[in-house]
Amino acid sequence: MTDSSIHPTPDKAAKRGRTPAQARLAAIRERLIQGGSVSVAEIAREFAVSDMTVRRDLAELEGQGLLERVHGGAVSLQHGPLTVIDDVEPLFEARRRLNSEAKARIARAAVRLVADHQTLAFDLGTTVLAGARTLVSSDPAQGLRIFTNSLRVAQLAAAASVPTYVPGGLIQPGEMSVTGQSAVENFSRYYFDAALIGASGLTQDGVFDYSPEEAAMKSVYIQRSSRRILMIDSSKFRRISTVRVADLAHISIMVTDAAPPPELAQALEEANVQTVIA
Repeated sequence: MTDSSIHPTPDKAAKRGRTPAQARLAAIRERLIQGGSVSVAEIAREFAVSDMTVRRDLAELEGQGLLERVHGGAVSLQHGPLTVIDDVEPLFEARRRLNSEAKARIARAAVRLVADHQTLAFDLGTTVLAGARTLVSSDPAQGLRIFTNSLRVAQLAAAASVPTYVPGGLIQPGEMSVTGQSAVENFSRYYFDAALIGASGLTQDGVFDYSPEEAAMKSVYIQRSSRRILMIDSSKFRRISTVRVADLAHISIMVTDAAPPPELAQALEEANVQTVIA
């Protein structure tokens, strides 16, 4: 049985008395009912239309109160709590501009938590980078040392004359990060007072990220730090990505910009994670 026998093509839809647009809208509604979410790319591929056409369809259904548009697709508003699968990482600069005000508030709140610490690990990501920028532009603690696999963080810290350590390994040009087994082994030899950690998603099942290589470094920071501070804006709630990095119980403090949804708030409380809303 071919895909076209399950999901009608535009021509077959027209023969059944529906226009191609009506067929797409019907398919989107069906996906929402069955799974709670839809992907722009999947609908565009299935009906051989542009992403822009699908986005217009989603906007129409959003106007009817049937869904909420999110990055890469939409989620139903007629289900209970939903989890969005987000496995395509946007470019760094695009992420940096997204929710920038919330990230700045998170950065200031997180830095206050580590102001008197001397050995800090900085993960990757735009929110963590905002934290590094806030820290080095203030009056860093005497004797502060920074360990990071983010070359952007390293550049900021070194320019502020803060002793900065980066591991050896493979450079990922898009993220300007250092990853790989040698990087993991290098930083596994150290202990940190605190780690500032980013993520692409957070649910009651744990912390998620896009890249297995970058997730491996996050695991090092979590395992080797006395305090694990997750810096994450509220758009990442109820989102999962390719790699599950850690249980909620492995996080000490979550710094965010808005209260998490009820089921996530309960899971965080049960895992003894302190929530700080910036």
